[in-house]
Amino acid sequence: MKHKTQVYSILVVDIERFGRRANPVQLWLRERLYEIVGKAFSESGIDAESGPKPSDRGDGFFWLLSGTDRTVLTGRFVDVLDQKLRAHARTSNEEGALRLRVALHQGDVTDDGPGWVGEELNTACRLVDIEPLRTALASGPRAGLALAVSGEWHRQVVRHEDSSVASDTFRCVPFEAKEIQGAHAWIRVPGYDAPPGISGTRAEGASRGAATGRDGGTTRADGGATHGDGGSTRGAGGRGEGAARAGQGPFAGARFDRVNQVFGGDQIVHGGQTFRWGSDPEEPAARDGGDGNGA
Repeated sequence: MKHKTQVYSILVVDIERFGRRANPVQLWLRERLYEIVGKAFSESGIDAESGPKPSDRGDGFFWLLSGTDRTVLTGRFVDVLDQKLRAHARTSNEEGALRLRVALHQGDVTDDGPGWVGEELNTACRLVDIEPLRTALASGPRAGLALAVSGEWHRQVVRHEDSSVASDTFRCVPFEAKEIQGAHAWIRVPGYDAPPGISGTRAEGASRGAATGRDGGTTRADGGATHGDGGSTRGAGGRGEGAARAGQGPFAGARFDRVNQVFGGDQIVHGGQTFRWGSDPEEPAARDGGDGNGA
């Protein structure tokens, strides 16, 4: 039997502290969850009914969406969902609180008859459970949800700075869970300039024509670099300030003199990084451990 595989946008939601509630409260929260998400789809113009039905996970669900505008899903839908969750909070006590961890990813998912299977679906379900997302939601009492998107989703959707997705409020964090190692996720908490309670790297330079790597990090057009893994080298007054964190970034081990622009693709290079900007060829470049600010 040949199974059908299709590319979907994958939405995963989990209710915060769901297992601590009594069974009648859990039943009520699940009803409210589906009601609120359905209204958020409708008000943001997303047709979720024409595709697969949501797959229940007890304390949440995943929903496979086909042909959905991912910018609308990341921006308008998330904002409407947050507004409705905050409206719920205004008429509910702590026992009836409904706050969500939300994850967005995309990729091939296969219908095998009884259900759905695929590496990208596994990734989305791992993403909604990462500790930085849990911490950000717990640290943001004003918000109804905390959102995590994968590095691929950030690169393809968020970094293009559509005003509706609030791209400057996302922060990059490590994404490691079971079989996933060395990846990155991007977190946003609506109502906050940056996700509370966590430290993360902000993407810079996209509005100035940055080149972006696979993990969602950016290389700034003004010569500095900000990578999704947190390593960075910045130009200051046209002259390099030092070496980036050793062993990280697409130009690890390389040294550059009189650089105007640097663009990185899918390279993996081991070793330290030193960048130098300046018009004086006699001035020695900053070395690792020297007068720069690198590690």
